[in-house]
Amino acid sequence: MKLGALLVAALSPALAAQPKTAQVSALEGSAQKSRASGPKTELRVGTSVNQGDTLETRPGARLEVRFSDNSVLRLGPKARLQLAEAHFAAPARRRLSARLFFGKLWAKVTSVIQGEQKFQIETENAVAGVRGTTFRMDANEDKSVLVRVYDGTVAVGKGPPPGAPAGERREVEGPREVTREQWEKLVGRQMQILISADGTPGDPEQFSPDVDEDDPFARWNLQRDAAAK
Repeated sequence: MKLGALLVAALSPALAAQPKTAQVSALEGSAQKSRASGPKTELRVGTSVNQGDTLETRPGARLEVRFSDNSVLRLGPKARLQLAEAHFAAPARRRLSARLFFGKLWAKVTSVIQGEQKFQIETENAVAGVRGTTFRMDANEDKSVLVRVYDGTVAVGKGPPPGAPAGERREVEGPREVTREQWEKLVGRQMQILISADGTPGDPEQFSPDVDEDDPFARWNLQRDAAAK
């Protein structure tokens, strides 16, 4: 056996033992991943997804990505998401920061986020900091953002300044009512908040239990969440 083959054989168990950041666990239709200035790769069930990857779904597609702690992110049709930061090797230091450029996202976090942990989704004008929950975030074509919480609590705040890399923002102290330039609001179970295109936040309000009856993406997510219990 050649030296190169011997090295691969020796390293394979160690490489196999390394925890994956995430992998595609469900896919309907077509989706791709890419990195900065790199080619696009077609996704398949079982494909690895890591920090720095940008995921994009085609029309009619649905994508589920499962992380090593069993938290999941799902994207609806015509959505684009970048994993700016994704560290899941140490359970006590889970850190995820992702940028949703457009489209619909559904997140289900397996346990409460605390201490040095972070699970955060950004859009152009809003940031959703998760505390252990199930929620959806829609980055609409008109630049408005809807955050709807099904379980747990999400702290929704002002998005990053224009041109800032995903995952970088100044923390708002408190949750409290402040100016449009600096704000953060807590959105609890069965509540939603709409942030307008210019970044002005509405007030958290309760949504009807039948609000998702005519939404195929929401029904798909609720069915997958129920099946996982």
